[in-house]
Amino acid sequence: MRRAVLCAACLAATACPARRGASGTGDPTPPIRVVPGAASRWSAALGGPGADPASTVRPARVHVLRAGEELGGPNAVGRPGDLLLENDQVVFVVDQIASSTGFAESGGNVVDAADARARRDELGQIFTYFGVFPRQAVYGAMRSGTNPDGAAWVEVTGRELREPGLAVTTRYTLRAPDRALLIESTVENTTDEATVVPALGDAIQWGGAEKVAPGLSRGFKGKSSGPYVGGVGRFTSYAMTSTDGAIDAVSGSSWTDTAQRKDVALAPHASAQYASVFIVGERPDTSSLVGELAQAAGAAVGEVELVLASGTSLPTGAVFALSPSGAAGAAGLTLAAPFSGMVPVGTYAVSLAAAGAAGQASDGSVMVRVEAGTKARVEMPATAAATFEARCIGPDAAPVPCKITFTGAGTTPSPDFGPSHAAGPARNQSTTADGTTRVAVAPGSYRVTASRGPEYALASMDVELSAGEARAASFVLRRVVDTGGYVACDFHQHTMLSADAPVAAGDRVVANAAEGVEVAVATEHNAVVDLEPLVRERHLERDLVEISGDELTSDADQHPWGHANVFPLPVDSSKPHGGSPPLRERAPDGGLVDVSPGRVFAWVRANAPGEHVIQINHPRSGSNGYFDLLGFDRARAAGAAPAYDGSFDAIEVWNGRNVQARSRVTDDWRALLRAGHAVTPTANTDTHGIVGQEAGYPRTMVRVLDDTHLDAWDAARTADLVHGVKGLRDVVLTNGPMLRVTANGVRVGGTARGPAVMLRVHVECAPWVDVDTVRVVRAGAAADADAQQDDRKTVRLQPLPSGALAADTTFDLRFSASDALFVVASGTHPMTPVLAGDDAEIRPWAMTGAVWVDVPRRP
Repeated sequence: MRRAVLCAACLAATACPARRGASGTGDPTPPIRVVPGAASRWSAALGGPGADPASTVRPARVHVLRAGEELGGPNAVGRPGDLLLENDQVVFVVDQIASSTGFAESGGNVVDAADARARRDELGQIFTYFGVFPRQAVYGAMRSGTNPDGAAWVEVTGRELREPGLAVTTRYTLRAPDRALLIESTVENTTDEATVVPALGDAIQWGGAEKVAPGLSRGFKGKSSGPYVGGVGRFTSYAMTSTDGAIDAVSGSSWTDTAQRKDVALAPHASAQYASVFIVGERPDTSSLVGELAQAAGAAVGEVELVLASGTSLPTGAVFALSPSGAAGAAGLTLAAPFSGMVPVGTYAVSLAAAGAAGQASDGSVMVRVEAGTKARVEMPATAAATFEARCIGPDAAPVPCKITFTGAGTTPSPDFGPSHAAGPARNQSTTADGTTRVAVAPGSYRVTASRGPEYALASMDVELSAGEARAASFVLRRVVDTGGYVACDFHQHTMLSADAPVAAGDRVVANAAEGVEVAVATEHNAVVDLEPLVRERHLERDLVEISGDELTSDADQHPWGHANVFPLPVDSSKPHGGSPPLRERAPDGGLVDVSPGRVFAWVRANAPGEHVIQINHPRSGSNGYFDLLGFDRARAAGAAPAYDGSFDAIEVWNGRNVQARSRVTDDWRALLRAGHAVTPTANTDTHGIVGQEAGYPRTMVRVLDDTHLDAWDAARTADLVHGVKGLRDVVLTNGPMLRVTANGVRVGGTARGPAVMLRVHVECAPWVDVDTVRVVRAGAAADADAQQDDRKTVRLQPLPSGALAADTTFDLRFSASDALFVVASGTHPMTPVLAGDDAEIRPWAMTGAVWVDVPRRP
């Protein structure tokens, strides 16, 4: 058995008995015997006293990455000029100093990690974390080399982001036979004053890997403490631990912050060190990680190999669950293809499970005893999977992008095809650019639904699939809702280029087309990127336009003011972050000082060509909300903080599925309208995922001169879109219904002459979208006492020849003073099965932009 270098990484797995996790399941890490002295063996294994010679193993290597050596996989960002650190087992990319990505403030960080044979990266990034985001090392120099024992290393030096007097040195060391990278950091106080560092640790953006930790459910959030915290993707797996074998961490949606030491006091010219171990698994499962940890600690391990009974097959994304015998309720380890790996010795109940999770056994379980140094070969009694191929076509029989949703019927559960952030099969859905998807499912009954966004009618069928059966069907998708003159836009989206999102850039493009988004803006955090080449690569020019933008993210400021989108922006590949507008500037003492939002907005208008939309994002999101941070006061329609700047063009009233914040921000927008600030409301997803964070739910319909022939889109049409947002302001915010409104014949965004206003409302929906209420909302406090009728009506949708459902209604309104109004339409039935989740978040809802009402003053 090969000797691993990870040493004590799994000691805590023995120190802590099985405990209850967030999912209510037991700790999936089997007990591992504590091995005294493991920490000292770590030092020896890295070339210290007693190190074994690596004469039979090729040395580790480090060199500047050359064109053609980039890693594959959906999250790979390494490019020529970065450093490639590899051995025969694993490969890492450390980005060049002049570069930076995601939330890292400089280069010199690990941005890619993969198995050396597969070379498919799913990692976001790793950088130092000093207890309070965004405190971290900002590196200015890099060097690399090799050791006589066959290890290769990269060393970077710099300063701490907030305290330039703190010098930071980080060394990445990879030994020849290992699957783990040793990350050692030293923080030195170079000043004559004592200081305290809140914590010493690492920040991990997991990229395409879903978080895992012993005793906690897949994708968990919150605190974890144990032998490791990790992530499992579609192609590989990762784990972070310390050289002491335990790690404390706090995790969010796709990130983890670790803290090995807290409140570290540094006397003048004193220093502190800490070391981390980052593991790359052989397979996309947890057994890769736990097996490696067990070997690292010198614990007894054996190999288990699972083979399928003759004539059987597995559903798409299936894995096996290995539950330790006698551990009541234990979730167990997962074992992915090729279903063979090293695990701690013991007795396991093995069963077929849903992708990435323990799930329920589909054909019962088999007990297996794993002995030290031997292979246990087990034949699993699986049933042959059925295959289903769905083809989405338009009325002309041409293939069209779409989403296929599989819903279990009767006693058949819905399938789980794997991680929710992928295009193609993911959870119980599959998005496709060319209209064809093919999946394997367990035999049973399913409802198969094809969709292409809320402008299209659904196409669906019920199927009963038997073991081994292959079935194919075509689904005709018809556009039934009339949105002529408007384009469907999502102005706020993220990919792995933001580092905090797991979605590959190409997958984001496919998901947009499948959900009927016509114009999408790439708004990565402080980065300008161009996704339009990916549209052309996937032959989606007729379906989708991608515009380059930027989410100005002030989280790293000393005094953050929130987030704001700017689009369009040109990409400048010669500059860090693609030429993103600067949010901080260097002070004479070497530190960084904030740039106020007003100055940032002015910089955009002065330095980027053409007209732009500046949109305040999620203004009521607390710690990163513009209105919350800058004390927006509705009575004054302005922020109380000196940094508040009102020169924005749009406000994100509806962000993703946050319907509670939508009500609050709508009231803020009404306050702006009352004050005469003609700002445009928008609805966007802020999507960081795919399933559960579908692109275009909600979206902003924007009136433009030409909404046809997207493949002929050019800069002039982008300028017209900008004019539609900040000039015409004729918009509809919707997750389904389409609204057309006139007030005395004037369209949304215009000014109607009062005091009497005849408001005409046309609402139109696809058959699977429900609307039963239409109401008029005035920016003013209350309706006039002599209003002819209430500002709310119940409507009944009727079928149109197109196949849509529609209703028309009118409101006779009176105003005693100038005001503004807008229309809201809503339904009560959730939009399943196209969307899944909390019913309150997926009910139909739509809102128009404002219509101004001018009531002349009496002489």
